[in-house]
Amino acid sequence: MIVVGVSAHLSQDNRPPSEDAIEASIKQCVSDAVEGSFDEYPRHLQSMLRLRGRRISDDSTAFGTYREIRFSFGLPDEMFPVDSGGLQLLVNLLAGDMFPTEVQGCQWTNVRVHTVELPPELREHAVRSFRKKNAHTIDAIRSLFRLSDDRPLLAFSLKPRVGLTFAETRSITLDVLKAGFNIVELDARNLALRSAAIGDWIELGIEAAQTGAHATAFSPNLSIPAPQLLETATAWVGSISPCGPPVIKIDGGLDGLSSLQAVRLALNQDSSPVITCYPILRNQLTSAIGDSTWVDFLSLSGADIIYPGGRPAFPNERRPVWGTHADGWARAARIYDDMISRQWPMPTIAGGIHPGHLHACYELLGPKVAYFLGGAVALHPESPGQGARLCVEVLEKAISLAAEAAASGDDYAEDLPSRLLRKVEATKYPKTLLNYFSPANIFGANVSSPPMTFYRRG
Repeated sequence: MIVVGVSAHLSQDNRPPSEDAIEASIKQCVSDAVEGSFDEYPRHLQSMLRLRGRRISDDSTAFGTYREIRFSFGLPDEMFPVDSGGLQLLVNLLAGDMFPTEVQGCQWTNVRVHTVELPPELREHAVRSFRKKNAHTIDAIRSLFRLSDDRPLLAFSLKPRVGLTFAETRSITLDVLKAGFNIVELDARNLALRSAAIGDWIELGIEAAQTGAHATAFSPNLSIPAPQLLETATAWVGSISPCGPPVIKIDGGLDGLSSLQAVRLALNQDSSPVITCYPILRNQLTSAIGDSTWVDFLSLSGADIIYPGGRPAFPNERRPVWGTHADGWARAARIYDDMISRQWPMPTIAGGIHPGHLHACYELLGPKVAYFLGGAVALHPESPGQGARLCVEVLEKAISLAAEAAASGDDYAEDLPSRLLRKVEATKYPKTLLNYFSPANIFGANVSSPPMTFYRRG
């Protein structure tokens, strides 16, 4: 059974309904999701109902005009064959008409799905279908990019998203890669492939793969219809693979699951690209399928590198995207550690991080995450290349300071040297001060219940 945990407010004639009314309402809601009728089937059809939803648990609290209920129910996993769009069907059901506004005389409001738990067999089937042969583990990605044990993957999500010519995109890409970044990708909602012939983009991909002594790649955004996606992805991988790691981006939008699955089923291990993914619909789907379900389903469908949300949020951030509150550092570390220990997908730090944050992020999360930076690079007053060089300089110093702290038995690293601190804080982005956030603000003695650095967590 697929177990779904839900909360909702139920009212009947502007007062809390009875427990019997709640029971009948929930029973009808769950059975309708599976059996598809507003009432019980007659006796001669009931023997044909081989699949049934099942209510598993419940809890309710009465308030003035409604009763808040929390319950879980099971859906037969036979309804959702992963090879035939089962994950998509489950999202459609929960985000669609699973919970109507009125059932059996009870009005339903504030409905929220908190958890979606797939049975182990279904998860394993998805992994075999879309990950085991053709997707990449964290260690495999790090090996493809020849990263040392202490160095994270660095990527630039190209900004601005729209308006750049092909020549401008090429110039920025090569400059950022030369500065020490591993990947430059066309950002979410950037479908700029139509601005030049595919042959020109492939030439840029080949040129990008041969930039610098470190492993580098340019990634197109292939969030496009499946027939065009497979044709373009096949051409891209075939041309780039002899030169370096082939990387493509597929956004987690409406077609995200189907697109990821199509690529994983069509391209075998020898020609399988590294796929990055930004889960665009995560927040919009949270109330319908739970906080982490969309990222989980994209990962099961074959995403190699993804922003999970829940990254550390810093004081006075202009635009923290799905970040954990600044007091939630230990929770953020747990979210990332869980993905790292499973070895897939590689989680990213993204959503508004700037150079003043990088040292603290490295101390907390370490090298096995990917840093996907946008404004941190693009907003530098001189050029994106200079923004990339500043980020690389900060991260390289963070790496050496972490190694010194780990070797000496310290709980956390010293601050960046004064010269580099002055350089960071003297860099004037248009409306953002690059306020340096010291590791002492997270791990120091004055912090209540501080987390441990990545090298102390082991």
